[in-house]
Parts: sequence; C-alpha cells; structure tokens
Amino acid sequence: MASEAYLDIVAKARAAELEYIAGDLLYYVSEYVHIEDKDTPEVVVPFRLWPAQVDALQSIHNNRLNIILKARQLGVTWLTLAYASWCLLCNPGWLVIALSRTEEEAKELVRRLAVIYRHMPALIREDGKDSDGWTGIRFRVTALTIEVIYPDGKISTFKAFPSSSGAGRSFTANVLILDEWAFQQAAEQIWLSVYPTINRPTGGKVIGLSTIERGTLFEQMVLDAIDGKNGFNLIFLPWDADPRRSLEWYEQTRKAMGDTIMQEYPATIDEALTIPGGSFFPEFQRHIHIQPPQEDTEGYRRYVCIDYGLDMLSVHWVWVDTEYNARVYREYDAPDMTISDACQKILELTGSEKIDLFLAPPDLWNRDQVTGKSRATIFAENGVVLTKTSNDLESGCAAMKEWLKPVGDTAALTIDEGAAPNLVRCLTKIQKDKNRPNVYAKEPHNLTHDVDSLRCFCVYWTAPAAKPKDPPPKMPFNVSRKTPADALGKGSVYHVI
Repeated sequence: MASEAYLDIVAKARAAELEYIAGDLLYYVSEYVHIEDKDTPEVVVPFRLWPAQVDALQSIHNNRLNIILKARQLGVTWLTLAYASWCLLCNPGWLVIALSRTEEEAKELVRRLAVIYRHMPALIREDGKDSDGWTGIRFRVTALTIEVIYPDGKISTFKAFPSSSGAGRSFTANVLILDEWAFQQAAEQIWLSVYPTINRPTGGKVIGLSTIERGTLFEQMVLDAIDGKNGFNLIFLPWDADPRRSLEWYEQTRKAMGDTIMQEYPATIDEALTIPGGSFFPEFQRHIHIQPPQEDTEGYRRYVCIDYGLDMLSVHWVWVDTEYNARVYREYDAPDMTISDACQKILELTGSEKIDLFLAPPDLWNRDQVTGKSRATIFAENGVVLTKTSNDLESGCAAMKEWLKPVGDTAALTIDEGAAPNLVRCLTKIQKDKNRPNVYAKEPHNLTHDVDSLRCFCVYWTAPAAKPKDPPPKMPFNVSRKTPADALGKGSVYHVI
C-alpha cells in the first residue's frame, strides 16, 4: 500500500496538472481525451485532432454562440463532448445541458462522455469503481446524467434530454449543446425554451451542430449567421476535413449517392445550402452573387421592380451599367400596406434618384368591379407610374436563370452585400414546382414575393446605360444629312438648322 507521503505528492501533482489544463484546452484534449474509433482494433483510442478539428475547438472556446455546419462522420460530436468534459472537470458547479433527437440518442451522449472520463484515470475516477483510496475528482453515471464530484463536495453536472418543447426549461446552464439540431422535432419551441437557460450577461455558451436539412430552424440560423443577423459564430467543416478522405474516395461516394452528396458531404457552405434536384436557382452562389457595394454608379440606368399584395409588398431597386451588368442595391418588404402607403415608402426610399421605370406584373392592371380603377391607376395617382411586364412565368424564370448564371467569378446580376437579405434567403430556398420543373414553386408562399419582384426586372427587356461619348462635331448652318433610314432608301433629307 502506498505511503501517505507518496499519496500526498501524487495529489499535489494531480492538482497542479488540473490547474494547468484549466488554462490549456488543446493540451487537455490531446493528452487525456480518448474516443471510440470502430475502424481500429483498439476501438478506444487517443483523440488525435485533425487541423480542422483544432480550429473548430478553438473557435468554440473563443465564442459564446456557436453553430457548426458539417459533413458526415467528422467526429464533431466527440469534439463537443471533449469540450464539455473539460468544462465540467475545470469548473466546479457548472451545468452542461445536451439535447438530442430521441431519448436513445441522449443516452448515447452520456455513454460517450463516460467513455472519455473512464480513460483518464490520472485525473478522474468513477465513483465506486476503482476509486478505493482515491482522493481526487470522481464521476457518477446514470442513464441521462453524469455528475462530476469534487473532493470538497461541489458537483458539476451533464444532463442529456430528448428534444421536446419543455426540455431543460427549468435549469440555468453554463453550456447548451444541440446535437443534430436540424433534425430535432419542435426546434423553434425548444430554442425559445432553452436559450434563456444560458442567456446571461456574464456567460453561457451555445454549441449547435448538425448536417444540413432544408427548411429547418438550423438552416435559418446558419443563413442568419452568414448575414451577421443573429450573433452566431459559424463553423463549417467540409468533407475533406478528415485528411484520410481523398478525391478518389469522394468520387466513389458521389457515384453511390448522386447529387445528394452535397447535403451529406458538402465541400462548401454553398453546397451544403443547395437543394440537390430541388433548388430552382442552383446558379445562385453567395460568393459570386453577393458583392461589395459599388460607389460610382452615376449615369447608370435604375429600375424599381414591385410585387404588391396586401399580404406583402416586395420592392427592389436595380441599377444597370454600361456593360449590361445589373446590381440589386436596395430592397423593402412589408405586409399590410395600402397602395398609398406603399407609394409613399417607395418614393421616400428612392429619394432624388432618377428611376427609368417602375416595373410591375400585369395583374395590377385588373380593374376593380366597384371603383372601375386598377391598382396600377391608384399607384399612378400616388406618384408611382408603373410599367407592365410579362406575366409569362416560364419566360420570367428562364430570364432570371440567364441573369444569375455564373460567368467565371461573377454574373450579369449581382446583389450589394447586406442590401437584400430577404431576396438572398428566397433565392437560396425556393424550390422547383413538382409538376412544372421550368418554374419555381408557389409554396411556401412567403418565399415567392421577393423572387416575383426580381422577376419583373429580369423578364423586362432593359437597355444598358449609355456609354459616355465625345460630343458630335458642330454642323455648318443649313447642311443637309440623311437619316439612318435614308441609307435604305426609305427616308427623306432633313436639315440641321
């Protein structure tokens, strides 16, 4: 049996090591954390971090609100649990809450965390197992909970819950983990329930991780993080974050999965946000179509395109330069606006800008049976004279695709950065009509307003801004010249007087 003096030396060394790892997360994970790897004979192996995992871990540690968009099978759940194990081990009294899709998956998180702790006997021992004479930190495991028990009696706790609208509501957490966030039922209600548990001025951290699933709260949170609207730190891990994955592996996987590989094994954020076989505008790519605002636009043609209904007014301002490049530089969206209010807002936002045309769809020219007036007439009475565009949906959709088609690292139609977030969201999310693949779906309807507005511009034949020219030479008095038609023998001589 070890002497009391020896045990005292060991305890002091352990305390010093714990103090050191409290200030060096990367050292802790590299030296002490083990994970399961079913492809190795040992099954449980040291967690040897890839460069992308190192970057992700440091980013999680440095930011309060984190959302992780990832490809499949990149060890991100293990990485998050390694971070949770460090938090619990170094912070007495902390609470980490983890939410999973089902109770079985919640139990799996607890089991994995227990694996991590069971393989660092120099720092922590399981209560009642292999802890005789142990004076250090212990941990206790139940189906959905792990308690980390300090020698002075303080306890840090990991609690896992299956997703439900009331999960974790009554707790005040230090860290909130949302595992496979995109696939949790009632995600909106859960988020409203659990976010207040960590939303304190002095602390509280969120780690939400998932592969992508379209139309979910997770997808919207990613898009809002990209646009800087929700304060989340976006971490993206592509398929090749695992350095063992080669291009040959990727091509074999593509052959097996087809276009769905972009959802499960994306190479870029844009790929992850693409709907394979379903997105109507796969041409739209953020890094191409969203550009820094251009300062000098003097002399450019300007158009305002409008989609109006009481459910939503959607307006976009577009300039066109001398090379036939177009740029959306402003948008406005608002529900429940009368035409007079809509006109007032449009004119207010337009200010002193010279607008060549206000473009709108033909349905605004339908006359009201009671008043005999069309909505286009009421627009004109309120200072906005509309120009009718085509209502041919297929032609409009085809025109939009041509405008958005990438050419190298740009496109004919781009959007000022930060100028039209609703339009960007709708172009990204709107899908093909299941019965008419040449047009976009009209449901969900809230995605169509901004797209319909932009379609007014794209379907209308517009001319580029005139290039500056040298002034024509002065003509002598009463010199005759012919019109262009005279060259064809159809005109008559006119005189410049």
